[in-house]
Amino acid sequence: MTRCGGTAVDRDAVRWRFETVGSGHLPPMPEPLPPRPAATVTPYEDGPLLVRGDFAVVTPEGERIETGRRTVALCRCGKSAIKPFCDGTHKVIGFRAGAAPLGRDEQ
Repeated sequence: MTRCGGTAVDRDAVRWRFETVGSGHLPPMPEPLPPRPAATVTPYEDGPLLVRGDFAVVTPEGERIETGRRTVALCRCGKSAIKPFCDGTHKVIGFRAGAAPLGRDEQ
């Protein structure tokens, strides 16, 4: 056995590694991942707002609510027991709301 770097063979191995790095023989770098899509909010007729993408749910006090998901349903009826998330109560109470977002003049 030889100590690392103690023989001509070890020195050649180190030199070979440096020459390989500098010679362009490295495998090509993978393409960078595409940027994460911005959040999209989709209102469902008579139901919740579905939020998909890169988003954060934050309380009025500024505390972040960890969802652990990239898609969540937010309550629109105001009666969910797990607000701000939807629990399906809108179906029981007969909540009605359109699916199309309101225009500025309709708000």
